[in-house]
Amino acid sequence: SKDLAASELFGHVKGAFTGALNDKKGQFETANGGTLFLDEVGNLSYEVQIKLLRALQERVIQPLGSTKQIAVDVRIVTATNDDLLNSISGGEFREDLYHRLNEFKIQLPALRDRGGDLELFINHFIGLSNRDLDRNVKSISAEAKSLLLNYDWPGNLRELSNVIKRMVLLTPGDVAQVSALPDEMMLAVNQQTLPGSSSDLKAVNEQNEKTLIAETLIKAKHNKSKAAKMLNIDRKTLYAKMEKYGIE
Repeated sequence: SKDLAASELFGHVKGAFTGALNDKKGQFETANGGTLFLDEVGNLSYEVQIKLLRALQERVIQPLGSTKQIAVDVRIVTATNDDLLNSISGGEFREDLYHRLNEFKIQLPALRDRGGDLELFINHFIGLSNRDLDRNVKSISAEAKSLLLNYDWPGNLRELSNVIKRMVLLTPGDVAQVSALPDEMMLAVNQQTLPGSSSDLKAVNEQNEKTLIAETLIKAKHNKSKAAKMLNIDRKTLYAKMEKYGIE
């Protein structure tokens, strides 16, 4: 909610909103004299954008529910996956805030446009996933690598990290195969070399999903919340899939 976002950035006093049981310092006050990184700044509500603009222009903040103004001196670094110019045209992002934040811009190309880096990231995430999941996957098959290199990656590095983690968790040996990839990815790149019909593909991936869920539950010692977090799904979805596959 906008209250929670404003509270996180600017703080609040006790009773400022439902659930505000104590005074709380915001990130601006905590970072005073230093640097504050705001990720996905395009997701801020219009009301919070106004407060942010004021903090940048006047170098003061006002915690929620307080009449007190606090002077702050903070360097701001922001990041976003959104096209903020489109957001401005759609009335979702303030143009004055955009220009205030856009003093020094670094444009990072999307992952799909960085083919030379993609294999490096794949190997990096395999290493991280091996460490986190106690696995020993050393490589991926040529077919799986071809699919990864031809995929569009709309979710950029977050999506790649999740896909590689899934592959490592599903791989019993040391070479990850195409069967460990999400079926929507394989369909997206129209991988013609995959054997069998689409119904066979669905069956294969359902079996993989069942195995993934069962193994994750074991690793999480049947803690459903922990398992859902490891799988990047919510508890409701996990329970639905457990019921679907007959997993106790």
